[in-house]
Parts: sequence; C-alpha cells; structure tokens
Amino acid sequence: MGKPIDIPYSINQADVNFTIGADIAAGAATGVEHLFGTWQCPKGITLVITLESVFAAYLKDLEAAPAEFLASVPVRIAHTDASGDLVLTRIDDIYASVKDFADITKTKKFDRLFKVEENEKLAIYSTPPSGSSIDVSACYFKITGRSISKLMSI
Repeated sequence: MGKPIDIPYSINQADVNFTIGADIAAGAATGVEHLFGTWQCPKGITLVITLESVFAAYLKDLEAAPAEFLASVPVRIAHTDASGDLVLTRIDDIYASVKDFADITKTKKFDRLFKVEENEKLAIYSTPPSGSSIDVSACYFKITGRSISKLMSI
C-alpha cells in the first residue's frame, strides 16, 4: 500500500461541498446566530487543520445601501460529527479578526490542531445585529488546511 497524499487544501463559498445558508431580509435579523453555510468533508479525504491554517471572511448585509458587517459582529465556526450529535466550536471571535484576506499576519489562525473526517461538517455562523440583515450570496470566505487522501497514494 502506498503512502497517502498530503497536499494543501482550501475551502471557499464556491466549493462543491459547501451548502450556502439563507439570506436574512433587510431589517429582519433578530440578533441571534445565523448559519452562513456548511461544508461537508467528501469521502476519501481527511481535512487537517494545522496551527498555520487560517479562516478569513467578508460578510455583507442586505440593506437598501448594502455594507460590510460591523467589526464587532460575532463569527463562529463549528465542527460536527457525521451524525450531527457532537458539535465543537473551533473559532469563536468577532468579524474584525477574520476579515483580512491580504495580509497573512492579520488573518485568523486556528488555535489547535484537528481533523475533519469524511462526512463531518464545518459550519460558519454569524450574528448580525437585530434589525439588520445578511446577504449570504454576497459574502465569501476561505479556510486553509491540508488534505490527506485515502484514494490517491504514492
């Protein structure tokens, strides 16, 4: 049996394994956590999040004059097992800490190592202020990690 292939891997809103959440209409947010979307780890790979892995996101509202979220809006990444019974929070911070894509020194790094096995999920949440909105289709994000493939080996 060959050695599994370990390569850089990144997830974003265009990933085929990402399911986008629903928009919240202008002025309709209740100030509670809202699902931005979920990524399900495909069969045959394990996503490894290292201490060098980062999360960056750009979040936008759906108001008459669309704008970027306020810096203080909470953002959370949860990791669920395949059954959805076990949920672990992997990042729990504010939008200001995750909104920089360009400067690697300002991106939000994960503070612990973990693996996302096939059929497990990562879910991204935010809490827009009451009376606000979220335009999920105008938002984007990136999570970096390492992919270890069981299907391909050398």
